[in-house]
Amino acid sequence: MLEAAAAACAEYGFDGSTLARIAEKADVHPTAIYNHYRSREELLYAAAVQALDKITAVAFEPPEGPRSVRTIAAAYLQPGMAQQRRLIAEIHVASSRDPRLAELLVEWHRAWAEPLIELLAPTDPNPRATVKVLYLLLLGLCHLDDVADVRANRSSVVERAERLVDVLVPGVDSRREGTDPVTGGRPRARSARRP
Repeated sequence: MLEAAAAACAEYGFDGSTLARIAEKADVHPTAIYNHYRSREELLYAAAVQALDKITAVAFEPPEGPRSVRTIAAAYLQPGMAQQRRLIAEIHVASSRDPRLAELLVEWHRAWAEPLIELLAPTDPNPRATVKVLYLLLLGLCHLDDVADVRANRSSVVERAERLVDVLVPGVDSRREGTDPVTGGRPRARSARRP
């Protein structure tokens, strides 16, 4: 059901994701959703948490080698992340009307600020401002599929996003030595809610 809710939200938006549309995508009767969730909002909230977990896992937990700020941006652009990108964009829009979604985003931003700061050069004069700009860049990347009329090779878009990160975050390759570049030596998290 979470996948169906995520797909409906990505296609119809948060407000347009009715129980009927979610149930259709899940191939169940709409009332069956109430066997698992108290409301449409609770289901969509759970789908939002799952989307943040997935995109966090792809961006912050590399299959091989350490992540850098550049590779986090590239991870957002992977073809398999299209639904998560769309859902995250929808969560941000809906958060202005839904306090629970707004709090979810606040928690996620706070939880991942420190791991991002650990990726920055130790000489960054204002790492919190840099992280805020990175969040804005990542949110912008969530709209990749919304700009379909401008056709461009995906690898070229990824390369330009990486170059943009290089401009925004000078010295990104001179990370602190001797620490895990994601966690600064702390154990890695498995949830978008707590680093």
